Amino acid sequence: MKNSDCWYAIVNPNAGSGKTLAQWRKSEALFYEKGIHYSFARPESASDAREKITNACRDGFRKFIAVGGDGTVHNTLNCIVNYVNSQDGLDLGEFYLAVLPIGSGNDWLRSRNVPNDHRKIIELIASGAFSGQDVVQVDILDPDDPTGRNILNTRYMANIGGYSFDANVCDIVNFQKAHGVTGKMLYVNALRSIAARQKSTGARIVCDGETVFDDLVYSISFGNGRFSGGGLCQTPSARMDDGIIDLMVAPKFPLWKLIPSIRKLLTKRIESIRFLRFYKAREILLEAHGQGQLIEVDGEIVGRAPARLRVLPSRINAIDGRL
Repeated sequence: MKNSDCWYAIVNPNAGSGKTLAQWRKSEALFYEKGIHYSFARPESASDAREKITNACRDGFRKFIAVGGDGTVHNTLNCIVNYVNSQDGLDLGEFYLAVLPIGSGNDWLRSRNVPNDHRKIIELIASGAFSGQDVVQVDILDPDDPTGRNILNTRYMANIGGYSFDANVCDIVNFQKAHGVTGKMLYVNALRSIAARQKSTGARIVCDGETVFDDLVYSISFGNGRFSGGGLCQTPSARMDDGIIDLMVAPKFPLWKLIPSIRKLLTKRIESIRFLRFYKAREILLEAHGQGQLIEVDGEIVGRAPARLRVLPSRINAIDGRL
């Protein structure tokens, strides 16, 4: 059987507090049951994972399963896109991406309407329940280059990214995870910590060539998907197949205004909060007044503003619970 007909699973041994391998072994029996052919790799580090995924692409694999959380999905997607960009005549639409979730941070699955259940996910894989998903390119720009041509870093977004407050929360979460802190309250506790000392910062937002915001901002979320932070819904109108990036902008405001609205973040009614602003665009330029704040993409800190976001012209095929 050709590699292009097989699935390649990248198993993150650090996801789910180290429970990944045990859950993966249970899922293997389901692959046999459904007649799904696969290979798998257990990388020892992030660099090893990138090397293994790149080599798998080179060896002809086109179907990938991220066994882990949102970080594993993000890293797998970035490896695939980088490989496609390095090859003449290769299209992102030739690739397929699924996930077997381990741990609690599975917001990409929520945005894809996929249940957090390995048996049901494997049934979706076996039935070919995939649809095209947009991928957002995020370029971190050189603040000293007014032309915007000097790119310091490029990453690709599957779900949601954020600026300032949101990125600062992710920075704390990532630091705690790296030091062995786990649990469902990890994100919430980090949110509370940053909220107690977060200050607004100046920002200019240009959507499809038009300046839509130029003022003090508390936080910005840019969504290809709807969910982040373990179920928070900051961009509830986002769709992963419309070629559009959704923006939620929280201008400077007294913190007491947000407290009564916290529940709306969990019930997809955030758009009813009057002091928030929402925009949609195919391409976004984010500039800072003074020193740029941190930017995160799918939970990874990728740099500081200024940044440019745009939807790639080609889509990847992603597992879809609606089909």
